[in-house]
Amino acid sequence: MTIVQKLVNYFKAGYPCLCILTTEEKRVQGDVMTAAKDVGKELMTWSAAEGIVYVASAKRVQDTEMIEPAIRALMQVEDAILVLRDAHQWPFDRDPIIARLLRELITEAPARGCCVVLISPDFKPISTIEKLVTMVEYSLPSNEELAVIAKNIADSVSSKKIKQAGDDVIKALSGLSTTEAENALALSVIETGEFSASVIYREKVAAVKRTKLLEIVDPDPRGLDALGGLENMKDWILKRKKAYSPEAEKYGLPSPKGCLIVGVPGSGKSETAKAVGTALGVPTLKLDIGSLFGSLVGESEQRCRDALNLAEAMAPCVLFCDEIDKGLSGAQGSGSNDSGTTRRVFGTLLTWMQDKKKPVFVVMTANQVDSLPPEFLRRGRFDELFSVDLPHAGEREAIAAVLLKKHQRDPKNFDLTKIAAATADYTGAEMDAVITESLFNGFGDNVREITTDDVVTAAASIIPLSKTASEKIESIRKWGEGRARPASLAPQQKQQQSSRKLKI
Repeated sequence: MTIVQKLVNYFKAGYPCLCILTTEEKRVQGDVMTAAKDVGKELMTWSAAEGIVYVASAKRVQDTEMIEPAIRALMQVEDAILVLRDAHQWPFDRDPIIARLLRELITEAPARGCCVVLISPDFKPISTIEKLVTMVEYSLPSNEELAVIAKNIADSVSSKKIKQAGDDVIKALSGLSTTEAENALALSVIETGEFSASVIYREKVAAVKRTKLLEIVDPDPRGLDALGGLENMKDWILKRKKAYSPEAEKYGLPSPKGCLIVGVPGSGKSETAKAVGTALGVPTLKLDIGSLFGSLVGESEQRCRDALNLAEAMAPCVLFCDEIDKGLSGAQGSGSNDSGTTRRVFGTLLTWMQDKKKPVFVVMTANQVDSLPPEFLRRGRFDELFSVDLPHAGEREAIAAVLLKKHQRDPKNFDLTKIAAATADYTGAEMDAVITESLFNGFGDNVREITTDDVVTAAASIIPLSKTASEKIESIRKWGEGRARPASLAPQQKQQQSSRKLKI
């Protein structure tokens, strides 16, 4: 059902007041005007700059820029849709007269054949009218609407013929508002002479950053090659690479929901999450749960919904939530510390994960899984639960090779087996610290090139977390045994896999 159809139904049903939360004032007013015509009602608008305006005739009502005389004038109108565009600017909670007038305007609107429509990016109804106001979700432009916007811009360029927007351009525009899409398309034409998906995506990234709800994770061109070991999880991820293709949809393959990665700190959980987007060929967005919490009642839940809606608008994409156990700590408690806000945000997230229709691949990481409620871990929220353990010797060799390449060293010049032996029970992050330490030592020693012995010596100077926090690390490792799918292949499994490849 389109937004116009929804508005028509609300108007016909005699709803007293609708509140549309959006910054796209012009687009909303156009839809409201269409709906008003469909039900045979006149459209009147009010703003603090223009006062009351009869839209059809462009006639202005003098001396109605202030909201009090405007409401008094609108209370005399019949059979009209009354659009208030700046109502969120007025302190109704501190002015009892205006608050009373607004309540009477809304309450009496159906009897006069009217409906009050509030257009605002952040209107929060005061308690006296809260039950009378119906919040209407106003979604971002659909792919069809974006295609129309692109066509209009292409038609308006008279100097040269612009090719119609392809699927790549429409995909890049997805998640932008009408104004943002128009600006991005126009800029693309100015810079390249055509519709360029890369230019649009650059502007799209800037638009997402402006919301401060999600972060764009810079893609690692190495993808899963940036990770040493974890073959089991890598293979699982790569099998989902084509899940967003038309062939997969035709086959009846559902979009993958995502995975939860638990395990030892520093074992590559976050790096894996960042590499998934590159592997799947889609952008990666990062959601910081802690940044969603606000001081006002209902603000945290609304920010959570806004962030998830934005992620869906960016689909297909990866949504990365790091250390979810810390962000949602207290979700199992009574909620007495924050009046239940954490539990409500958690509930919003759970419902979305279960019911989402758009191809958003969710990757979450956690260390202390015990703090997460059982309903968070069940199938249906995620496709798989992976446990990342301390890397075994073969994985440490692979990790050492990746890290040496990262620091612009050729792994062939090092004894990886010896390095792996010197870093037993080290995590990937600790191995990175070992190689960094060896580089500092080599640089301080007449800027000479490092050797395997330098790496081994540096390893001896670093005490791994498996020793400094052995009880906690062992507890995390034991939790994953039998409860989650191992992210790594056991050494014997890897050997068998290699043997099968050789036979083939």
